[in-house]
Amino acid sequence: MCTYSVPKHVIVEDKPTGRKGGIEPDLFCIFKGSPFWIEIQRNQYSEQKMQAKINLYEEFFLSDEWRALYRQPEDRSAIFPSIILITPVRYAVHSDHIRIIQVASIHELMEKYKSPVKSQKEAKSRTKVSSGGVKIKLT
Repeated sequence: MCTYSVPKHVIVEDKPTGRKGGIEPDLFCIFKGSPFWIEIQRNQYSEQKMQAKINLYEEFFLSDEWRALYRQPEDRSAIFPSIILITPVRYAVHSDHIRIIQVASIHELMEKYKSPVKSQKEAKSRTKVSSGGVKIKLT
């Protein structure tokens, strides 16, 4: 993460519910201005187990307890952190209430959410010289 931007308010093994059996993300941080709970899954779990984990996040969201967490912005409405699942496996998990992002690495996250303006500028500036000396734009 630090390669892209130094995260703020980093809490390792965050326990925002304050109780065992609630959500227990591996990390909480503010990254590039947005709050995230990060779950690092190196072992493969069943779809049901991963959905159960997401269901705990939904329960916490619906409880509104999260609005009182100390890491909320003072100058605007409370924000429920997005969940980043860092895993080599794609799980068929879903939520109607919270944002779930599944990536294999932070690098993949950054590639996935590049600014469209920046991406367009990069695409315009990339050229490749073919064997005949003709420049080809890669889009």
